[in-house]
Parts: sequence; C-alpha cells; structure tokens
Amino acid sequence: MPNKNLLEIMGHLGRDPETRSTSSGKSVTSFSVAVSNNYKDQRTGEWVDKPSTWFKCKIWGDLGEEIASRYFKGDCIRVWGKVGLEEWEDKQSGEKKAGLAVNVFEVASPTYVKKDKDSEDERPRRKQSNDDFPMDISAADDADIPF
Repeated sequence: MPNKNLLEIMGHLGRDPETRSTSSGKSVTSFSVAVSNNYKDQRTGEWVDKPSTWFKCKIWGDLGEEIASRYFKGDCIRVWGKVGLEEWEDKQSGEKKAGLAVNVFEVASPTYVKKDKDSEDERPRRKQSNDDFPMDISAADDADIPF
C-alpha cells in the first residue's frame, strides 16, 4: 500500500513568522497556525467555543523569507506540508522533548467571506450587472479562445 504524508491547514498566524539561519547558512522560518474548532450546536443554534488546535510550522529557504515579509500575526494562511517528528532539549530543565511539526512546502492566502457568528447569512454580495461581463461568452467562437 502506498504511503503519503501530506497535511493541509487553514487558520490564522499565532505570531509573526521568525527567520533564522542554520550554521550552514540556510534560512528557516518558523511560525504557528491556530485552527478554530468552534461549531454551531444544531439543537440550540448557539455557537460553542472550543480551544483552537495549534500547529508548529517551518519553511526553508527563500520561500520562508518571503512568508516572513508578507504575513503577520492574525493573518489567514493556508499551508501544505509534511508532518515530522521534531526533538529538542528543554533549555530550563535540560529534559529531552519531542513533538510534531509541519515542514511546509506551499503557502496561499485564502479568500473567503467571513460569516457573523450570530447569523448563518453571509454578508450581502454586490449585485452583478451586465456591464460586469461585456462579452457574451455564449456567442464566442472557439477559435477566439486563446487556450
């Protein structure tokens, strides 16, 4: 059976991304992503607040540096990466610790309509007019399509 280690997360940055360099000179950018677990109770219609799930993320090289310059605490972010085991030594106790971290290889800025917690309705959308679509695409000849 094939194996695949791929994780997709969409949430908000818990802190500004931080870039540092390894002893070999390669840069690594670290950040955390919080994913909300809130849900609307079907019986009562009330929102139930649950603790967020936090993901520790790392991204290497130029892409990480670009992320550090464009994203800030609170920004919505979508990441794809591989989950791996990270081991370290606690600075205070000297105890060895381990945890899961996401080695990110792709990032996107999600576009979404934020819903009001008290309402199921989305924000009103702008009504489209025919001026928004000046060309009648149903009458377009396939030869005119550039792909």
